[in-house]
Amino acid sequence: MTAVAGYAWPDAQAAVATQVGRLTDGLRALLVDNLLGVYLHGSLAMGGFNPDRSDIDLLAVTQERMSAAAKHDVARLLLDLSSAPCPVEISFLSRPDLVPWTFPTPFNFHFSEMWRKRIAADIASGAWRQWEGTSATDPDLAAHIMVLRHRGVVLWGQPIDRVFPEVPISDYVAAIWDHDTKGAAASIAESPVYVILNLCRVLLFLEEGRIASKDEGGEWGARALPPEYRKVIHHALRLYRGEEGAPRFVIRDLRRFASYMEGRVLAHLHQSDR
Repeated sequence: MTAVAGYAWPDAQAAVATQVGRLTDGLRALLVDNLLGVYLHGSLAMGGFNPDRSDIDLLAVTQERMSAAAKHDVARLLLDLSSAPCPVEISFLSRPDLVPWTFPTPFNFHFSEMWRKRIAADIASGAWRQWEGTSATDPDLAAHIMVLRHRGVVLWGQPIDRVFPEVPISDYVAAIWDHDTKGAAASIAESPVYVILNLCRVLLFLEEGRIASKDEGGEWGARALPPEYRKVIHHALRLYRGEEGAPRFVIRDLRRFASYMEGRVLAHLHQSDR
């Protein structure tokens, strides 16, 4: 396999740009006046998007919460367009979910490839009618919205700072600790590239206040962390970028790196609590 250079939205490949455009247009047609905007965050917004392995990360905001019928129609659109060619992960929030701000943040509907089978089964069986009035909360939304406010892209609709409130630093840190840092030593062997690069960008934020992509976090870690951990980071970057010839990870090295990073992150959190 040859390396695939990561890119950001302005340089998106034609197939990816077409997929995003069709999805945005489809949401506008289905939700009409209720739709306030469709927004891009994640690697396609910040750079480092690899069409062979990256998701298209989106948030959509409506004026009022969607009915079960609207969710049904949106779900069918997503079942058709996700993974054609790239997986889509999208959360739908309404203005009442965002204002006033609460943490963990409520959402009205969610789709990702992990949810595909469940959503398709509900549509096939008619169980989608039970989606009326349903909502849930997701602490990760604090991190997504923080990224969006700093580096997101408006695909259609109102400006980001008019729709999304500021996220308290404490909520952002709680989100990235829970999702990206806590238990890293136990999970790093299962998803080494994801965990390594996320740990780097979490520590980069805590030390320098920068919102970074996985690739940017890894580049920083390879420069800023002690030399004994740089081999693991360089290895993760090579795999993330799809470069040839990257060797297998050594489990002992992975766990040593994760334990070190958890300790540094915790030290920052304890210091901020004083």
